[in-house]
Amino acid sequence: MGTGRFYPDWIFHSGTCLNDGNEPTNMANDESWLLDSLEECCERYFSWDTNACMNVKGSGLWYADVFNNVCVTDCDVGDGSTCGGQANVFSDNLYADPRKCCETELAWQFVEFCEAESFKSACYGGSGLYYRGDSVGVNVCVKDCDPASGDRTCGGLVEESWVVLHDTAEDCCSHEYSWIDNELCAARSTYSSLNKYWADKTNGKCEDDSVNPTTDLSVAIYDSIESCCSEGLSWLSKTACFAASGGSLTGLGTNKFYIDFINQQCAKDCVGAAPCGGLAQQWNILFDTEDDCCSQLSWIPKKDCTKKA
Repeated sequence: MGTGRFYPDWIFHSGTCLNDGNEPTNMANDESWLLDSLEECCERYFSWDTNACMNVKGSGLWYADVFNNVCVTDCDVGDGSTCGGQANVFSDNLYADPRKCCETELAWQFVEFCEAESFKSACYGGSGLYYRGDSVGVNVCVKDCDPASGDRTCGGLVEESWVVLHDTAEDCCSHEYSWIDNELCAARSTYSSLNKYWADKTNGKCEDDSVNPTTDLSVAIYDSIESCCSEGLSWLSKTACFAASGGSLTGLGTNKFYIDFINQQCAKDCVGAAPCGGLAQQWNILFDTEDDCCSQLSWIPKKDCTKKA
């Protein structure tokens, strides 16, 4: 009968010490082989891997599975959903949690994604932050979330730590797509309507982006039809541009005076009955009063100087 003390299992090569009373005769006859505790026995006979000796089924700690870019638990495969097999004492560092393992051993992985994958969590929905969309075939910013959620702004879960994340679509656009108007980029990134205007130079009119969104993300964006016409289509008359763009001409103009050289008269910068002569062009010099304007047409009698109904 055995002693009940711990001895090294060198017969079945279990890698641990046993106290089942079945120690070999030579050990039973020489008590120097036997120890009172598992820890003492492991330290003496399995000093190169005391962890495996003390924890025959694994320590339950975490180590990196670099081939699959996740951290796994030190336990036999099949004993739990996160078990990756017994850790290698010579090459695997052990950690108390998968996050620390991911940060230290898999630094190229985005830590939140790595942690969720290590836990085999189906609940992780991404950080909700924004990143550059080129990698997923999008020309604006996308959100770190799963497209399967139904959110159109999702570009997929970020897996790599080198991907730069931004708090908002506006921040992402200003840093990653500075050549695109920030409001336009943010609107496309969030699938929201943009009630601003862009110049359709081919057709000579200004378009409301919320009605007819531009496909050219390099265009300038304007707050109003007026600014779009004057800055984006400056070679057109304001009247022609407004009419083509569906804008109302009522109330436009400065109500100052300019010289209508064709008719040799002074006309008021407004739309309507005389003395309005239509909206002034970019090149027209404006005068505060009718007299100031008529003084420039000194050869025209005063009574005939101003446009009449």
